[in-house]
This record gives sequence, C-alpha cells and structure tokens, in this order.
Amino acid sequence: MPLPHSDLLMILPNLLMDPQALSALQGKHEVPLVILSWLVALAASYASLEIIRLVGSTSSSLWRRTWLTAGASVMGAGVWSMHFVGMHAYRLDFHVSHSQLLTLLSILPAIIGSLVAMTLLCREQLRHRTLITAGTSLGLGIGVMHYSGMAAMRMPATLYYALDLFLASLVVAVGLGVLSAYAYRLCRLENGKAHYQRYAFVSALCISLAVSGMHYVAMQAAWFVPLEVNLPHAHIMASHWLIYAISGAAVFAALLTLLAIKIQRRLQDSERHGYMTQRRLLEVIAALQDGVVLFDDGARIRLCNNAFEQLTGMTHAQLIDSDITQVPYAKDSQALTPTIHRALVSQGEWSGMVTALRSNGDEYPAWLSISRVNYANSKDRDYVALLSDRTDEQNAQQRIRYLAYHDMLTGLPNRLALQEHLTTHLKSPLKKGRYSVIALLDINRFKVLNDSMGQDIGDELLRQLGSRLQQAGEQMYAARLDGNEFALFSSFTATEQAAAEQLAHQHIERVLATLTADYQLHGHTYPCKINVGMLVFCPREIDSVGQLFKRAGLALLEAKRQRDGEPKRFCSALEQKLEEDITLERELRLAIDSSALSLHLQAQVDGQHEVMGAEALVRWHHPQQGMISPGRFIPIAEQTGLILPLGAWVLKEGCRLLGEWQHDPRLKDLKLSLNVSVRQFQQPNFVEQVIATLDATNAPPERLTLELTESLLMSDPEGTIDKMLRLRQLGIRFALDDFGTGYSSLAYLKSLPLDTLKIDIAFVKDLTLDMQATPIAATIIALAESLGLDVVAEGVETADQSTVLARLGCHVYQGYYFGKPAPAAEFTRLNRAASFTAS
Repeated sequence: MPLPHSDLLMILPNLLMDPQALSALQGKHEVPLVILSWLVALAASYASLEIIRLVGSTSSSLWRRTWLTAGASVMGAGVWSMHFVGMHAYRLDFHVSHSQLLTLLSILPAIIGSLVAMTLLCREQLRHRTLITAGTSLGLGIGVMHYSGMAAMRMPATLYYALDLFLASLVVAVGLGVLSAYAYRLCRLENGKAHYQRYAFVSALCISLAVSGMHYVAMQAAWFVPLEVNLPHAHIMASHWLIYAISGAAVFAALLTLLAIKIQRRLQDSERHGYMTQRRLLEVIAALQDGVVLFDDGARIRLCNNAFEQLTGMTHAQLIDSDITQVPYAKDSQALTPTIHRALVSQGEWSGMVTALRSNGDEYPAWLSISRVNYANSKDRDYVALLSDRTDEQNAQQRIRYLAYHDMLTGLPNRLALQEHLTTHLKSPLKKGRYSVIALLDINRFKVLNDSMGQDIGDELLRQLGSRLQQAGEQMYAARLDGNEFALFSSFTATEQAAAEQLAHQHIERVLATLTADYQLHGHTYPCKINVGMLVFCPREIDSVGQLFKRAGLALLEAKRQRDGEPKRFCSALEQKLEEDITLERELRLAIDSSALSLHLQAQVDGQHEVMGAEALVRWHHPQQGMISPGRFIPIAEQTGLILPLGAWVLKEGCRLLGEWQHDPRLKDLKLSLNVSVRQFQQPNFVEQVIATLDATNAPPERLTLELTESLLMSDPEGTIDKMLRLRQLGIRFALDDFGTGYSSLAYLKSLPLDTLKIDIAFVKDLTLDMQATPIAATIIALAESLGLDVVAEGVETADQSTVLARLGCHVYQGYYFGKPAPAAEFTRLNRAASFTAS
C-alpha cells in the first residue's frame, strides 16, 4: 500500500522556523528505557561484527551473501528496536500514536546502511576511503531510519527541528560510524587478532553510541507546537510489554546470530579438518622426499608417493596392487623379507639400515621403518613403510670423522688418530720378534721462522713437510701432533733389542734425509733442521699409549737440548731424571713454603783484604739428601716458576739481615749483594715488592746491591733501565754479574745505571794459566774505569790470581781464597768478632 502524500511530506524535517518563537514543547526521557535502548544497540552491533569476521573467513560466495544479509537484518532490526524503545522512553503531555506502515518501513534504511557498511568491511584491504564510506553509510542509514520513524508520529502538534542539533545528530551518527569502522580495523591487525574480543567490543561500543547518540541528539532537536492552545494533559501510557517484547526479540536475535556464527565456525573447522585429512594428506605424502608406501596384510600395495616410485623406477600403475615383496627396493630384499615379516607379526614394527637400490641399480644407504596401522571400528590392518635416503647423513658422518682424526693443514692423521692406532697396535695379538718405534719430530727454530717471515711461510713449511711424510712409505704411520711437532710410527721384525734399535735408527735416518732437504717457501730457500726423539719398544712391555708419548717426549727434549741434528733414543736415565726433577720440584716448593732454605754469605774484600760486604747465596739442606747444589735446584725453579717465590724469599731474608746489621756499629757499614733472576726482575710489581720489603725490614737501601745478568738486558732493555732508575733513586746499587760472557752488554752499558762490573770466574781462574785471559780481564777493568764503575773479581782462589788482579787495577775480590760461603749467622759472628779485634 503506497504512503499517503501527507506522510511523504512529513518525512522531510521542518527546519524553516524557530521552534522557540512558537512556544514549542519538548518531552522527557525515562532513564531505564534509555539504558535498555543502548544495550539493545550494543548487542546488535557486536553480533554484526561477528558476522563480518565470519564472512571474512568464508570462501563460498553464496554463504557470504547469506550471512551479510542476515547480519544487515540483525543490525537494522537492532537499530530499529533501539529507536522504538527510545521513542517510548520519550514522554509528551499529549497523546501520540504512530503510523504502522511508515514505522515498519523505517527499518529499511538501517538495514541498507548496515549492509553497505558490512560489505565494505569484509574486504581484505581496508583503505581509508573504504572505512570512511562504510562509516558514512552506517551513519546515514541510522539517520534516515530515525527521521523516518519520527515522521510516523501522529499527534495534535506540529514537529519542528532545531537546525543546529539536527545537523549535530547527523554528524554524531556519521562520525561515530566512521570511528567504529576504524576501531574494527584494529581487529584485523596482528595485535588485534590476539586481542580480538577487546577491540571488537570497542568497535561495537562505537556503533551503539552512534545509534543512541544520533537518536537522543535528534530527540533534543525536536520541538512540538500544539495545534490547540489548551490541550488537556494526557500522559501516554507506556506499553511496557511491547517494549520488552521488541527489546527481547532484538537481543534474542543477536544471541541466535552469535550461536549460529559459532556453529558455522565449527562446521568450517570440521570441513577444513576433513579436507586436510583426506585430499591434503595425500598431497603431503606426495611431497615427502622419503619413500612412503602403504600395503595390507596380503603385502599388496595400496598407496605410495612419488619418491618411492622414483626410487624403484616403477610407475604408480605398476606399483598399486602389486606384491611389495617383489619390488626391488633393496639389495638384499629377498633375504630381508622373512625377518621383517616375523618382526611385524610379533611386534608390529621393524626398522633398520638397508642397502637400497635406485632405479638405475646404484646402491645407497637407507633407513627402512615399517609400522602396523590399526583402524578404529575395523579389524583391517595395514602397514606403512618409510624409506629414508641416508647418503648425505653418512657422508656428513664420514666428513666429521675425517675432521676429528686428521689435521686440516697437512692432511695427516692427528694426535687422536695416532693414539687410537697405537692402542689397537698394543691390543693386537703379539708375535715373537716384533718391535716397534715411535719418533717425535720437532722443527728447530720454527718460531723464529714464523716471527721473521710470517705465519703463511710457516704454514707452507708444515704443508710441504707433511707431504714428504706422507711419501715416507706405507710402513711408516705419520701424524701431526700439534704446532710444529710430528710423529712417526713403524713396526718391524728383529731378533733382539739392539738389532731393533739399529733398524729403527736406519728408518728414521732415511726419513730425516728427506725431511731436512731444502724447502722452497714462496721463493725462499729454507734449510730445515729437525730434532728427533725416538723410542724402540716391544709392545708387550708397554702398559699404555701415554707411556709411549712420555718416553718419546723425554727423548725429544734431550734432542732439543743438544740441537745437534742427531736422533736421540730414549734411555731409562732420562725417565729417572724426570722423576727426580718432579720430586725435587715438589720438595723445593715445600722447602720454600716452610722456610727450609738458608742464606750463605761469601765475603767481598778490598785491596787490604778487609771485608766490605758479602754476596748472599741460597742453600738448601735436604733432610735425606743433605746439601743440594744450587746448580741442581735453581734450573728447576726457573723452569717451573718457583724462581719467583724463591727470589722473593731471598730478597726478604737478605733485607732482614741488613736491617739487623744496622743495630750493630761493627756491621752497619757492610754491603749485601743479592742475585735477581730475569723472571723475578720482569715482574710488573718488582719495584713495589723491593720497596715494601725494605720498609718492612728497615733495611738501608744504600747498603743493598742487586746483581743482574746480561740475559736480562737482552730480553727487555727498556723496561730494565726504567726499573733500575726507579730503584736507583732510593739508593740501591746495581752490579752486572758474569760480565764478558754475554753478547749484548756493551750495547747498553753506557745507558745502564750500573755501579759495579763483576769479572766472570771463567776469566779469573785462567789468569795464571791462559795468556788470553789476562788481556780480557785488563780490558774489562779498563772499561769499568772509563765508565766510572767499580770492579769485583769473582772466583779468586789463589794469591797469584789476587796479585795479577791488583796489578791490573782490580781491588775488590770474592772467592775461596778469602773465605768460603758461610751461614749468615756464622758470617755475622765472625765479622763482629773481627771488627772488635781490629778496634
């Protein structure tokens, strides 16, 4: 039925007159119904957003159209229901009715606006233009729906609108509609997917505010001018049952929609799952690189993938329904079949490495795994087999093993490979008359080559030497142990040990002749010298591989010590000396810690044979071995680092003696000389250590002389001079010990803050025997006088030596002729008594 002409005119708002100038009226709202109307709009908005989300995940165009239509209807009905409740929440002083047809038709703009907005929001790309259009469509649909519903009012009054609020209602509807579209876009972002419910509620809230806000702003814009001056006050009786019925229906429709959406999602998930477990499962199996085959109890193939077809060289048609035992999948498939069958019957599975065959007949390692498949609600049983190519894995394992047992620079076996080879050799059945030899080789002065010509040159030498070792012959097992150290191992037959040693020496000499021939290193000719330590042994007499390396290593140490190019053979004396050195090191450490050492003092006298001072010499009286020579334990202290605590003890004890002498007028003028090792002097805190010791013992620094060796000057001349100058400022004196036996003293002698040169004992003892010793001693004395230095002659043992030295100009002596080294207490007592007698 078409609308009357008057109804069509009333749809257009009356904006031409000022309603306040016409004594217009406005109604009031019931707050509970206002809240109810907003909740209806919120429920419908949230349900609509869920529909948009569902449509976005639906691929069927029919379902998309169906759900969009349903969603737009739910949204439009919700907007209309909100308007209906809101209109009944509005109270006027005269009777109001509504045109039923126009009221029902006002739902259409809300549905159309919602449909346009939802359709746009379902797009994959939500650009700004799309969002603005969707929000505008939603807002305009709400606005047209509202003003159409207002036009359906029938009452004894004329309806006017305030222009500003009328426009504001449209702005609210469109603005909040656009805002809700942007809020929904948050749900589509990555962060929004994780917090979808939160962002969806925000968007639904914006839509409900757009609907409610537009409605109530528009109601504030409405003014009513009664047609009669004195209208009776007739309050509208609220049809509460209708209000709640329509509200309930709208909310119920939203809940049904949400329930339908949930069911639809379950169906979609189930459909996707079913699709995956059927068609896609076959695609996944087909894409596997390993061969997969499914066969039944009768060994008939029911399913296989492309990889299995390629491995066997058979087509899919040839394989399906064929007997799997007749398929040549492995080299020994016929022999494997009974074993696999028994395992499947008893255990339901079998796995193991097989030698598989490719279609061209090539063999390759593979892992075959077969498992029984039991189906639910069925007694049928199938078996699935997986054939995995392990060629790459095997090659990788072989590569890893090669890297673990070989040296990358030379390609020779490494220490680990040699150890395992020797272990196998020692455990093998021993034959009578079999001897073996292991030789350790060390390139002489290799570090000098590296430092002078560069590491590339050193690596090239190692590569060429390794190549020569590989060509030494099949009877020799060569390995690179570490750095520039190599090893050779060989076995041979001999009647006795002596013959075996002779044969081994000949073998090693032949190899050395090859290894020591000149090398061409990047255009440089390099004559290589090699130190060799060898051990000839009978395998049944050796306990472990470690014992072999230990003994051969001792022989190599002896070869490096002598450096004559001759191979050195292990002998028991080397092992005995090593054990003695280890024992001596341990006992020396205990002696230092327990202060079991002592200082012996050897007097230094002037030309009148008066004692001027003494040199402190450390002595060790062993509880079982007696007095141990410093020449025995000082080298061990140097090698093991014990020279540092030993030197600290000597410094502390010497300064203690000087401190005690200061309390005796007969001894306070004596000087004391202490020997300082190279390692001790090179310590960064050596100067601070000396100062602290002097302070702790109250020793006068001007009475202390530190004796240095020429090797110290060669190792670090600049650092040595700096420390000497700092100590010299305290008054400490310095003496250069064993002058004339070094190589570089004269280069630094002028710049060193020295006070004394000590003529080495080697020149003093030959003064009366060797015609060359006297000129050398005279030269040293003359050099010292020209530099303003004192001279002390060591090792003076005869009166003739003293006379010659005095004639040459040396007037300070030290040696057995004037007194042997004596314990510090005895030296103190004798010199105190001598001073008392002289006085």
